[in-house]
Amino acid sequence: MTTQENKVDSSPLVKNEHAYVDTNSKRHADVDTNKEHTAVSGALGSSELTYTPVSDISSIFDAVRLGFTSGTQRSLSHRKQQLRQFLRGLREEKKALLDAVYFDIRKAREETELFEYNAVEYEIGVFLDNLDAWSQPDHNPLAMQQPAFLLSHGQVRKEPWGTVVVVGAWNYPIRILLLPVVGALAAGNTVVMKPSELSPHTAAAVERVVRYMDPGVIRVVQGGVEETTVLLKQSFDHYFYTGNGRVGKVVARAAAEHLSGVTLELGGKSPSIVHADVSDLVPVATRIMWSKLSNAGQTCVATDYLLVHRSLKDKLVPLLVDAAHAMFGRSPQKSLDYGRIVNTRSWTRIMKLLTATEGTFVQVTNDEADEADLFIPPVIVDGVRFDDALMTEELFAPILPIITYDTLDEAIDFVNQNDQPLALYVFAASQSAEHVISHTRSGTAVVNDTFFHLASHTNPFGGVGPSGVGNYMGKYSFDTFSHQRYVLKRPLWFPSPGVDTVRMPPYSGKENEWKRELGNRMVYPAPRALRDSVWSRLFTFVPFWRVLAIIPGFLAALISAKPLIRRRKE
Repeated sequence: MTTQENKVDSSPLVKNEHAYVDTNSKRHADVDTNKEHTAVSGALGSSELTYTPVSDISSIFDAVRLGFTSGTQRSLSHRKQQLRQFLRGLREEKKALLDAVYFDIRKAREETELFEYNAVEYEIGVFLDNLDAWSQPDHNPLAMQQPAFLLSHGQVRKEPWGTVVVVGAWNYPIRILLLPVVGALAAGNTVVMKPSELSPHTAAAVERVVRYMDPGVIRVVQGGVEETTVLLKQSFDHYFYTGNGRVGKVVARAAAEHLSGVTLELGGKSPSIVHADVSDLVPVATRIMWSKLSNAGQTCVATDYLLVHRSLKDKLVPLLVDAAHAMFGRSPQKSLDYGRIVNTRSWTRIMKLLTATEGTFVQVTNDEADEADLFIPPVIVDGVRFDDALMTEELFAPILPIITYDTLDEAIDFVNQNDQPLALYVFAASQSAEHVISHTRSGTAVVNDTFFHLASHTNPFGGVGPSGVGNYMGKYSFDTFSHQRYVLKRPLWFPSPGVDTVRMPPYSGKENEWKRELGNRMVYPAPRALRDSVWSRLFTFVPFWRVLAIIPGFLAALISAKPLIRRRKE
């Protein structure tokens, strides 16, 4: 037995047709509570993850839709109350959540706590602090830009879409599912969320968190392909999905059927580029290997492959090996911090890629891949060509292919020949890094670091093209789940009935010639950039020039223009 196997018993949940059934519900009585990880049955009690009956899914949707139409989520105080209940559920079920992720993908408790649990708790706090301000309507200039809107009042209100669905993924099963849910609730929506069936322990734990909240505001649907297919057929007002591009297209089609909005957080092959003018290779090596090996490489923004300048490659590779040793030792299979591949299917896929590569394997550890343990050791493959098997798909594995290049433009050209990645990492001097960023496209670009940008809640996270549609995090989540509703209020008495006809037919005839000149000046006064003469441009520096420009024509119309119709005598 490995040290890790001694630390925690194997998972008590095994799949049985459409349910994950606790096969040893009494085992929690024998768990040593002093251990860092206990069996999920110990944290959750006697529990099982049962798939939601397909026949119940439409009624669940109807209940949450009714929760939205009742209007309770329009109230900011109610939204905050739900967020506080969300926070309470997280804290009460924290141990269960951390244990569950460990059982699902053998992720270290500390890693889950830092990058998943703490992120969700922090996001709730950010929204509680800022929701009042973010919910305020925007007031944009009207009459000072276009005099036709004199005495009008306009605002852009932030209103909820309605009822939304959030479909999570298994690799960061707390973070990926719950972060967007926080934004959706804070924006005033009601939510149906679908945890990944590939992380069944976490799915069960998440459902316990939701029990602290109003069932008319948020519900959970559990299940696989069949249940998700039925769920996506419901007429949600917005669809939010994190996962692979193939399923992303299915979700996008479901949203299109209802002409609803969609946010897709996908992935792709995110490169790290190490250029010749980088100042220090030690932090380069540690940061690249940290992103590559965290969660056993099963991270959508992990370094998928390395593009390194030929002059640095022989210096960098030993440092990459040293970094792997420093984090997980020479036998990562014995490390309490090294994760496992999610299932046998993924393990087999990865091993086929390793068999097919024509690159040269760099000795990193003495460990060998172990299917029974779903273990794959850190692998560095040198001498990889652009057309190698390892470059044909997103790896989602602890494998680092290394490609050398001679010029920076050569590296840029390769990145641009492929789909836009979710993230792009550049280790280089400022000028070279800016050259890369200015000549590529990606969801995010990071200079001299890897996926630590995920910790920022004040900036958007999202892809572009095949790596995703839309973004979220903090204020950007609020905007994603909000409809920007423009509300314009105008008086009936202004302008006068005669002047008001400036926008209405008839337009022909000498008596209507005034409409063209005054209408253009009132509605679309020429901006400075569209003016030809110097004097005309200088006039735009005069305060209130747009209003001043319409006064002569406006007064003339006020005197002579006739109303389109008149009141009828009663």
